[in-house]
Amino acid sequence: MAALPDRTTSHLQLLATLVTQRRIQLGISSKEKAAERCGLSHMPYRSVEAGKGGTDVTYAKIENGFEVVAGSLRAVAEGNADSIKLIDGTELIAGAQIIRPSLDEIDDEAKQAITIAVALTAPDMTHRQTQELTEQVVKELRRRGILPSGA
Repeated sequence: MAALPDRTTSHLQLLATLVTQRRIQLGISSKEKAAERCGLSHMPYRSVEAGKGGTDVTYAKIENGFEVVAGSLRAVAEGNADSIKLIDGTELIAGAQIIRPSLDEIDDEAKQAITIAVALTAPDMTHRQTQELTEQVVKELRRRGILPSGA
């Protein structure tokens, strides 16, 4: 059997890393328990975690069992993505997870950051002045497209 091209091998290794990371994140201690959760026998599951890839059916079962958006594993295996998308809206990247905060959280964090910056740089500003400045900065950031509108 011919060896896989290096690029394909690196995509499958990334997929293996992400699947292993997700298994651990879900608190599943063994590959056998992971395979069982996904409705697979242990060999197809182990093949994915070993960086050897799998079939579309194997990927679909892992996606379902691990609460991953359909098609995410195939996209990584084919080199079309470097992360897997989780059903909760976050993305899992090698070594980390990208969390997408809600619009309200973004709005609150921006306002808190501005308030802290004002307190540190202009301690003589009144509370009302700080609030007005904060609202104007947030409004301007929305106008520029840096903060999403509607928060």
